[in-house]
Amino acid sequence: MYAATEALLLSGTAHGPVSDSELSVFMNSLWSADVNRASANQVTTNIQSHTDSNSTVDRSPERLFTLVDENLFNRSTYAAFLNLLDNYDHLLGHAEQSTPQEESEISHFLNEISQTEIMQKTVHFLREKGYIASAWSELESLIRQIWFTSFARHVHSHVKESSAFEHVFVGEYTQTVVEGFHNWIEFYLQEKAGNLNYLGYLSVHKPNIIGVHFTWHGRLKQYNAIIYGTSPEFDLAMYTVCFVLRHNRKCSFQLDGHPVSVHSFDLDRDGVKLIGTVYLDV
Repeated sequence: MYAATEALLLSGTAHGPVSDSELSVFMNSLWSADVNRASANQVTTNIQSHTDSNSTVDRSPERLFTLVDENLFNRSTYAAFLNLLDNYDHLLGHAEQSTPQEESEISHFLNEISQTEIMQKTVHFLREKGYIASAWSELESLIRQIWFTSFARHVHSHVKESSAFEHVFVGEYTQTVVEGFHNWIEFYLQEKAGNLNYLGYLSVHKPNIIGVHFTWHGRLKQYNAIIYGTSPEFDLAMYTVCFVLRHNRKCSFQLDGHPVSVHSFDLDRDGVKLIGTVYLDV
């Protein structure tokens, strides 16, 4: 569907390692540029009771998100992001069917985020470090491939049932457990709809990171860390850069004065490396 990932990653000038301190400077520049991030009075959480990952007891009967100012969702990148969330069949084993309308929605989302300072900074950083040679068009091709290519999650399956975007930003499940689901907006919407039951927290970290334990459509997610209040473009840029620079190992940096780690793993499908998963490692 798209050009090979390795070719895209290597198409710039010769690139070497990027230090954690350089990565921290870049990530903090994204944090400062995230003008679409929710303000403190636009998102309110109620973490309630601590739990453990094996518990099935609901120790937090109230919702995690007690307030989200949905005026946020009228902003162009949020609105384009929300249009993508209903494009997927959550159940693994069911093949994904892509329609022209859904492809158009992906293009619209990418066009909207391309106009943000966050993505402009990301292009500049990856070009400066030698990971891409051109401007947005090359990064867009990479994002389309590593995030939106459909693939079989298990190597012996021929069912194209998943994509990195679905896994990370939307969530998916087997008959018994939740997989992926690392985005705060989807968490809020599914909780509001009554599909998700927050059972308690496992850890709390700055900035705005909570380790959560929940059920979704009756399936258990033992542990999941979400950073809340951030814009879709911030999350996509952070995860993309960590995958490009540090896939299959820890991506560590300081964010707003606090240590943050992201872990990503690739999958090789037909000789093309895709994002298998990427998540906050806390």
